[in-house]
Amino acid sequence: MKTTRTAPLLLLLALGAGLLAAPPAPAAGPPSHSEATASREHGRTAEEPLFESTVLATAGQGAHTYRIPALDTLPDGTLVAAYDRRNDSSADLPGNLDVMVRRSTDNGRTWTAPQAIADYDGGIGAGDPSIVVDRVTGRVFVFYAYGPAGIGFFNSAAGNADDATDSLHADYAYSDDGGVTWTTRRITRAVKDPAWKGMFASSGTGIQLSTGRLVQQYAFRKADGSIWAVSAYSDDHGGTWKRGNPVGPLMDENKTVELADGRVMLNSRTSSARTRLVAYSTDGGVTYSAPVPDDELIDPTNNAAILRYDATAGAERPQSHWLLFSNTASTTTRHRLTVRMSCNDGLTWPTSKVVEAGGSAYSTLTRLADGTFGLLYESGPYQRITFARFNASWLGADCPTDQSAPKLAAQTSVLDGLLTAGTPNTVEVRVTNHGHLTSVPGTATLATPSGWPGAAAQQIPAIAPGATVALRFPVTPPAGTASGEQDFTVALQSGAATTSTTARMLVVGGGKALDTTLAKDFDGTTSYTDLTGSLPDVAPLTRGVLTVRFRTTKTPVAGTLLSASDTAAPSTNVTLSLNGGVPHFEARAGGVYSARLDGTRSLADGLDHTLAVAVTDAGTTLYADGVRIASTTTPSLFGQTQGLNGMWAGRNVDSGGPQWLYGGRIERITVHRAN
Repeated sequence: MKTTRTAPLLLLLALGAGLLAAPPAPAAGPPSHSEATASREHGRTAEEPLFESTVLATAGQGAHTYRIPALDTLPDGTLVAAYDRRNDSSADLPGNLDVMVRRSTDNGRTWTAPQAIADYDGGIGAGDPSIVVDRVTGRVFVFYAYGPAGIGFFNSAAGNADDATDSLHADYAYSDDGGVTWTTRRITRAVKDPAWKGMFASSGTGIQLSTGRLVQQYAFRKADGSIWAVSAYSDDHGGTWKRGNPVGPLMDENKTVELADGRVMLNSRTSSARTRLVAYSTDGGVTYSAPVPDDELIDPTNNAAILRYDATAGAERPQSHWLLFSNTASTTTRHRLTVRMSCNDGLTWPTSKVVEAGGSAYSTLTRLADGTFGLLYESGPYQRITFARFNASWLGADCPTDQSAPKLAAQTSVLDGLLTAGTPNTVEVRVTNHGHLTSVPGTATLATPSGWPGAAAQQIPAIAPGATVALRFPVTPPAGTASGEQDFTVALQSGAATTSTTARMLVVGGGKALDTTLAKDFDGTTSYTDLTGSLPDVAPLTRGVLTVRFRTTKTPVAGTLLSASDTAAPSTNVTLSLNGGVPHFEARAGGVYSARLDGTRSLADGLDHTLAVAVTDAGTTLYADGVRIASTTTPSLFGQTQGLNGMWAGRNVDSGGPQWLYGGRIERITVHRAN
């Protein structure tokens, strides 16, 4: 039911997900994760790392494809997993789709046989499950979309009649015996506005708030085609359901989590950016703030999961501020399934671990009865439904617990965008507090390469949770310094903790084959600057450094900063661009790439940035504000691509004509020869 839709250096400093007040506990339930692992209150986890996995469903075995994982833990510790059985193809509704359930009573090591809880004939389908558990009554709900014959998300009609045959329905199955037997119910009239068109439960897992309220997220389509999110909620254990106010547009599958202060945070997939969108509710999911991007949570428009680390931790405990998040951490394709951890209610996400580097897609998380965690996800990316169990030690959880042991991270960059030999520059060290408490003041030092002038230590002020302060160190590379990476050692001291690490940053030397100050705004539709007259100076270069200083807020699919190409040939070009705001460099001839590099985060933030491409005998490296973000071992600059006959700032031209026009400002372009 889906719509069609590296990072800077981190210096970590650390020594040493629960509800605000847990809902009334049932007669039997899992032990408190805080009690079971009390040693974690004093820094890094003491347990041995644990990671194990098992496959629950495989494409081609019993059905064409299995998709859309859902997972939750019952009060007695039983795991319930649900997913689509897509019998005839891998496509979403409409089609022959059924909702399957499996159960485990041993933390996911073994599972019961698959059981169909929604299986219809006559072209009717059901899919996109999401599980909500009422921890007071023990009832488990599996929400899903019911599709009459021929009806899917994009052709679903408006209206909310429970007997309509031209629109999707909001159905769920519930069980009061731990998922053994199931009863179905329809709530379309209760949760769907009749003006809305297609609507489906956001697959994965819903939540129960500390008030006892049950919350299940939905995505729906308005008459104008825009996609919005909305919470469906019940305050009487599922007896009646209401809908909140829509939040959007530009939303899609979305999840919620209750924070330590009782707010509800919504985290959504979107096609408008290569990151997640986040909004907040102070009234239990009825209304939300306007969605804003979380630039740290990169995403290739995919479903994801967010979870409180310990649902039993009171607001006074550090664990109440800890969250887990899983998604495919990529800006391009669905791969690199990653679990992240936040120590401060999702303000920052300093800890991460890759689960599956290859193709992967949807995922969902739950905390198990023994304090470990379960992850159900699509691997292959659509070949298997896989369950993985891991603990905090495997993840590398190291959240701080008091002010004397803060968790700070330093992100290093060049304020002027580039360290140039013989020129005064400024290295900026941005220090972020990843803890849930304000940090104590401290000091930061920057050790420059041997033989360079030193930089004086600077004071780190007290930093609020999730906040960042910028420290600036004057640095002048000696004249005659060759182009290449140099080591800078950053050391932080705060409270009782000290640590240091080494950053490698680009220094540019050598003569200039091109130096043009444009200081020009480009409109993204027609404007460009022709630099073909300078092409003879740069076309022979096989080694050197290309730099562009720019500023933009636009995120087109591709926006060219500088490109040289063969205008009579298809796909023969050397191009530095922002693709969806994310840095991209490519060199290719006839569509065959000799180099192709991508960053991981958008630079379309309205701030000044410098991108640099350095080509040496060791390969091609892409830098953002002096810091390496991508590299390849293949050297490829202008000279490796034959037939270049045109060069422009703001666009590319090939045999199909002009393309990839840039919107924003370009200040300066340089090309340095190799030393």
